[in-house]
Amino acid sequence: MAYQKTEKVKKKIENKKESIIKVAKEVLANESYSAISIKSIAKKAGIATGTFYLYFSNKEKLVETIVDEMYAKLLDSIKKERAKHEQVIDKLQASMEATIRLFAKEQHLAKILLVQIPSFNHAFNRKLDEIEKELIKLTLADLKELTDQGMLPKQDIQISAMAFVGSFRQVMISWLREGEPKNIEEAYQTLIQYNLRGLGKS
Repeated sequence: MAYQKTEKVKKKIENKKESIIKVAKEVLANESYSAISIKSIAKKAGIATGTFYLYFSNKEKLVETIVDEMYAKLLDSIKKERAKHEQVIDKLQASMEATIRLFAKEQHLAKILLVQIPSFNHAFNRKLDEIEKELIKLTLADLKELTDQGMLPKQDIQISAMAFVGSFRQVMISWLREGEPKNIEEAYQTLIQYNLRGLGKS
């Protein structure tokens, strides 16, 4: 009986935490990071401001949780897309396509996470660096296999992997910040072709 009660309490806590996260995402989708407050999030979640602190110590911890969720969602999406293909070159493209699609779907949230927050929060900058490093790691493994197979010419694959991922990040940030290119998914096709030519794919 005590075990069941404990599980119920845990479930209730988890549900409340998820509710706060959901509301925070909705608020972030309509307001800038600097404009939102714990009070406004708590009000929309139907809880007292004090209750918020039972789940998150501050606004930064809440947003950090959202970043972690998005990171996990991105890696899961990349893994699923890569699993659909057998050819390494297709897996390489799938990694970038999954990234573009997720950020296009979560455009406002992506703008906050990639553009607004990093400009004044070094901790989030490090978190985004981790995501980029993971993408570079995947790309590096793909490029090694492709060069070993003779499908790409021999090259410094570390530099190539960094340039490959970096070009996608730069275009993505330009799209989020300036609205250019207007259609990010169409731009992806041009970008992938550009990168493959740069890698020496005939």
